[in-house]
Amino acid sequence: VFVEAPTGTGKTISALFPAVRALGMEYCDRIFYLTPKTATRREAFSAAARLHTSGVMLRTVVLSAKEQMCCNMYGGCVGGRCSSIQCEYSKGYYDRIDAALCEMLQKYRGYSRSLICEVARKHRVCPYELSLDLSELCDIIICDYNYAFDPTVYLRRYFGADGYGQTEKYAFLIDEAHNLADRARDMYSAELRLSEVESALALLSQNPYFSDITQSLAALASVIKGTKKLCRDNIVKDSDGYERGFYMGSAPVEKVSRELSAFCKKCGEYLKKAEESPETDTLSALNSKIRKYLTVEEYFDKNFCFYSELLGGDIMLKLYCHDPSDIMGSLLTRAAASVMFSATLTPPEYFCDVLGGGKEAQSVSLVSHFPSENLCVAVADYINTRFDDREDNAGRFAALIDATVRAKAGNYIAYFPSYQCLEQTYKAFKLRNPKAETVVQRKHMSASQRDEFLSAFKADTEHLRIGFCVLGGVFSEGVDLPGSRLIGSIIFGVGLPGLSSERNIIKEHFDLKFEDGMGYDYAYTFPGMNNVLQAAGRVIRTEEDAGIVVLADDRYALPKYRALFPSHWQGVKYAKNASSISEIMRRFWQNRS
Repeated sequence: VFVEAPTGTGKTISALFPAVRALGMEYCDRIFYLTPKTATRREAFSAAARLHTSGVMLRTVVLSAKEQMCCNMYGGCVGGRCSSIQCEYSKGYYDRIDAALCEMLQKYRGYSRSLICEVARKHRVCPYELSLDLSELCDIIICDYNYAFDPTVYLRRYFGADGYGQTEKYAFLIDEAHNLADRARDMYSAELRLSEVESALALLSQNPYFSDITQSLAALASVIKGTKKLCRDNIVKDSDGYERGFYMGSAPVEKVSRELSAFCKKCGEYLKKAEESPETDTLSALNSKIRKYLTVEEYFDKNFCFYSELLGGDIMLKLYCHDPSDIMGSLLTRAAASVMFSATLTPPEYFCDVLGGGKEAQSVSLVSHFPSENLCVAVADYINTRFDDREDNAGRFAALIDATVRAKAGNYIAYFPSYQCLEQTYKAFKLRNPKAETVVQRKHMSASQRDEFLSAFKADTEHLRIGFCVLGGVFSEGVDLPGSRLIGSIIFGVGLPGLSSERNIIKEHFDLKFEDGMGYDYAYTFPGMNNVLQAAGRVIRTEEDAGIVVLADDRYALPKYRALFPSHWQGVKYAKNASSISEIMRRFWQNRS
């Protein structure tokens, strides 16, 4: 079942509670709560804790990536590669694991990452392996999508052909499901660059110990260079004189595959006996990437394509999964039932198609229980945000922001289609309003910088503060700023993903699949609109919240886009200029006072 429910309506507990009931009624034996974000894993863990407080005697564990849990990153994990030979937490693990498990089971019923790491240090056992062994004694497992779906890291103890749990019945609760389509494409796609092979070859050739490996790498580099001829029909030179070209085919290159397989076989033998060194770390990283490539190749069918890209002196080979529906349909059979839920699954047919829902899938769109009069949605359809016109329209974008926030002081976020558009509008806005308090998203912000950004949105109702963010970025979904911490979102553009070869491949595939011109919508329109709806969902978080959403783009006046508006956007107003927007905002806040 695919369930769309507005932000703040309690999707986490509403999915978990009936799943726990199904567990008690023996419809399933274990619950996997799958989510791509740390914040939503914390929410799920808190919801399970509330059930436990209410008397539900179940055990819950949160699984995290090995590198996030390692107690010995600078000891047994030289270069980030786990070494059971060097690591004191791995050596003798099975001599000490029983004591660690006994303590966990006797003292606790909920196992967070911090608790697992604390007990692991006490008993000198690997926390990652402890979490996996502990999971077999738990009823609810909270983890990333990867652990159920990724072909290289899925939990073989549960989902492998020889896994312990192959007779068990599982329930999949898939949170933030709007992210899963692109994540599935990423999990079943792989790429390899000539430069990566040549860098490893240059490093390893300095050490005679790796002579056999360097021969294999040299042969691999040679066959990758040979793929340049595939691009010969469309090679061009850019302004700097570098050659660029592209080739797309319906099958991988067999010569490349053979050399990759030969390298992996030889490399595996070396890594078993090699001591820690910069060379073995480089070799291990390249081996992992090549193994991923070969694993993905096993799934290659009509829903994949192979393409080669010539990038100056480099060559990139890629296996790209443009339609994960068949794979996801097969993977979902690992569960007796799957519930995919999000605040934005619009349109449901798109998500059902790309995520392998099949003919038996059900779609449910739940209405908002928040008072409709608490949200004002306005469309500035006089604004053009198309790429070629953005620089010239930066002044109009700034004027729209000014008109929107003039009616009421408070916290607002303006979302832009790119960093360049953001910066141009920010400069124009500061010229108009030099004293206005602003906070600006920057590229590559650290976790502490992101926290600092969000902490700037204080619950003060008489102070004007405007955030400038990128639409589809880290601050446009999964951010909780309730009450007066955010009273408005101003969204420029329709959220379209950037033009790319891969998006065009998706478009062409679905044009052929449906024969009704839906390719562009599947590649661009629907993913873009979900970015918009996520950003709009930052405003109303509780029943008491009130706020505004301004959609700035002339395309929002088209029936195609209006049909994608959620049902709880009632009485959408259209404005033909900044003065009209200002008046709409003034009347809304006046009626709220």
